[in-house]
Amino acid sequence: MKLSSVIALVLVIAGIAFTVRAFVNNTSPYVKVNQLATRGQHVHLPLKPLHETVQFDVKTMTLTFEGEDETGRVKVIYPKGKPNNFEAATQVVVIGSYKDGVFYAEDMLVKCPSKYQGEQTAQR
Repeated sequence: MKLSSVIALVLVIAGIAFTVRAFVNNTSPYVKVNQLATRGQHVHLPLKPLHETVQFDVKTMTLTFEGEDETGRVKVIYPKGKPNNFEAATQVVVIGSYKDGVFYAEDMLVKCPSKYQGEQTAQR
């Protein structure tokens, strides 16, 4: 085998290994509230936000609220401001880590009810 072929093969293998490692390090599983104590590092956590617990600090742009799923309830701190459609949210998916009874969200996906939900069309 030529030296250039060996170098090319090594570079291809290194590229594949780097891609796989990056993929594994950046994936995060979906968990439930009751799993946070054991799997609470960099996870996706789907919650129903409890709107009566929402607090927003304008000075620090920090949103704090409690959310729940069928297994429990958790306090969430989100330091990137309040999403525009948060008040209408029926579910949020917070992405982050759990520590000392609090979920620290790095990112948040807001799911609102569809504007078409409940609409009935008269088709005949």
